[in-house]
Amino acid sequence: MSADEPGEVRFPPELMAAAKPDEPQAEATPAWAGSHSPPPPEEVRPIPRPRPEADDGIRIGLWGSPTSGKTTFLGALRLAALDPGGSYGRWQVVAADDVSEAFLVETSRELAINKQFPAATQDSGQLSWLFRGDLTGTRYAKRGFRRSRATNRMDFELSVLDVPGGAYEDMHRHAEAERSTDHLARSAGLIYLFDPMREAVDGDSFAYLNGTLARLTRRCMDKQRLDGPYLPHHIAVCVTKFDDPEVFERARRGGWTELGPQGTPVVPDPEGFFDWLAADLHGSSMRLIGRAIRASFHPSRIHFFATSAVGFGTLPGGGVDLRHFGNVNQVDGRPQILGPISPHNVMDPVIALLLGIRKRG
Repeated sequence: MSADEPGEVRFPPELMAAAKPDEPQAEATPAWAGSHSPPPPEEVRPIPRPRPEADDGIRIGLWGSPTSGKTTFLGALRLAALDPGGSYGRWQVVAADDVSEAFLVETSRELAINKQFPAATQDSGQLSWLFRGDLTGTRYAKRGFRRSRATNRMDFELSVLDVPGGAYEDMHRHAEAERSTDHLARSAGLIYLFDPMREAVDGDSFAYLNGTLARLTRRCMDKQRLDGPYLPHHIAVCVTKFDDPEVFERARRGGWTELGPQGTPVVPDPEGFFDWLAADLHGSSMRLIGRAIRASFHPSRIHFFATSAVGFGTLPGGGVDLRHFGNVNQVDGRPQILGPISPHNVMDPVIALLLGIRKRG
């Protein structure tokens, strides 16, 4: 159902007037859906051969619908790990192979230097990076007289079977769907990216979640990994593009935001915001998404976030001017990043998964 149909009011009229549905999103629509955008150069995005995955360590998987920002999120994660303020501790990111290294370097350069969003995934391939971090001195650190520095050190593998978002809509028709589901099944933590902009217009996000969860549950049942009625994974549910005026203004008008210690808008209750937005997007499938996630994962293993890969536009010296907070503009019909990249709540979902997995273990 389209947001333009009679009786459907999702965002306020003054916000909808600013929207340009005929302009390209941050990530182009995948080729299977009829896009005529050329694929990225082969030398930048080659397809690696599948390789065996290690059975030890913590593995985190990533998935989401088309335009949810998977490629952009991966590039922003590298930039967020380099936060000089140390709010997430100290991290080192090491690629598992040349392809993964080239992907991360090129994607980060597109965002930080060229001020452009990387092209959406057109082909499939496995990408993997080892993150090694130290949370000492952060709000996440474990404290106590007997705590050694090693207690606050964390290693995990971010392993992504990078497939077009459309692969998740029809699990039986897409060649890479089964490999992708197996890949997610072997992960201990999952990051699910939900695009409220797409949902407000198309209302079809549930189609990209439902099949994956059904097959993922069957995989875990076959391996005797179900925890009663629940999947064994921790999951971070990320409402993406929080910096977009149509998303942020809606959250602010609903009373869901406040200013954090660095002068950046935050959502103190992201789970409540998710449910409120689901009720507010009349006729969308977002309510079904919430129900499916809560039916599939143990309540203690579900974590909600409002995220932005590029972050808000900032004032000199830090802080956000709430009158001019946007960090993206349309230039010659393409989205262009205006100011410095400042990923918002990109590392937080990862750390929440790691702490939850470690506590359970």
